[in-house]
Amino acid sequence: MKKILKIIGFSVLLLLVLLAGAFLYSRPWKNALFITPLHQIQTSEKVIALTFDDGPAKGRTPALLKLLKDKQVKATFFMLGANIKKYPTIAQQVHNEEHLIGNHSYSHPRMILKSPGFIKSEILRTEKLIQSLGQKDVKYFRPPYSSKFIVLPLVLSSMNKTLVTGTYDPPAEYGSPYNAQKVANQVIKNAQPGSIVYLHDGKKGDVLAFVKSVEIIIDQLHKQGYRFVRLDQIK
Repeated sequence: MKKILKIIGFSVLLLLVLLAGAFLYSRPWKNALFITPLHQIQTSEKVIALTFDDGPAKGRTPALLKLLKDKQVKATFFMLGANIKKYPTIAQQVHNEEHLIGNHSYSHPRMILKSPGFIKSEILRTEKLIQSLGQKDVKYFRPPYSSKFIVLPLVLSSMNKTLVTGTYDPPAEYGSPYNAQKVANQVIKNAQPGSIVYLHDGKKGDVLAFVKSVEIIIDQLHKQGYRFVRLDQIK
């Protein structure tokens, strides 16, 4: 009996160690089990992909679209299905102005310890809404909170989707009040060929400061010789 208990105890301990190792391996944006995340464009060319999460939103998204149109910049918007349903006209404008729309789930749940059925439902509900805007190919998925442990990568692989993380997420964007110059400086300082930059048009807060930060980023990186691409324009 003692021998059996020792074997069970050792097996449980080994399983916990393996799970902990897998979790730690999956934490960096460049790593995931069962699938290779798109965390950076592999290029020496001075290109950067601006990506915007959690929209569309009534405040930030229309103002951002105006700026991008004025600057002739295309970007990738990772949208929530619930927000597409709430603001369909704004979502349609994003598509009409030839930006790429990616899937960011329907309700923004953490996808650790979620069932395959739940994850598929979150993806497919949002995919259907994106397709209703006119974009038929919805290839790119960015997980809420960048949580990508075990089940999600398996589901995405089975659905032939691309798991997108990113290269840089400016910490100052989470500060209050929103400091446009600080956010922009962090992005510019960490810019490199092939960067995929995280920003958020779906957050509440100072619309003018948010748009100003994006304007500074675009202007300064243009001066450094960078151009901006949608994720599907990667060669």
